[in-house]
Amino acid sequence: MNKVFLGLLLVSALALSNFVNAKVTGIKSGKQMVQEVASSVKNISTAELKKEIDSNPDLVLVDIRTYGEIKSLGGAIDATQNVNIPRGWLEFRIAGHAQSKDTPIVVYCGGNIRSPLAAHTLTEMGYTNVRNYADGFLGWKKAKLPISKP
Repeated sequence: MNKVFLGLLLVSALALSNFVNAKVTGIKSGKQMVQEVASSVKNISTAELKKEIDSNPDLVLVDIRTYGEIKSLGGAIDATQNVNIPRGWLEFRIAGHAQSKDTPIVVYCGGNIRSPLAAHTLTEMGYTNVRNYADGFLGWKKAKLPISKP
């Protein structure tokens, strides 16, 4: 019984020290970073994205999920403009799809966790027409809009 108590006490102390260390050193969480960039990112609704896909062949629709996520969630937004560039590769691969700084770009992920950061990054890179699809793939799927299977 004492070993179990000591084990729980040790785990609790380590968890608390990690929390305190993060607070003291000023380390931001991913959630904090998303909150910080959220106000600087332009969002687009499901209806607006559907209209844009149907009317703008120059749109670059960037799915920043990994292939595993695309497969596990049942696909991607079905659009000829859709390209998959996982978040970790965005800075290195976007130029192959958007050569002009004015290229209309919409980024999305599964549920608006990473896409605001991706939209912010593209803006920081110099792209001027970047929007975030805040409903994400799950919102698109819920609206029963066209999906391409992996």
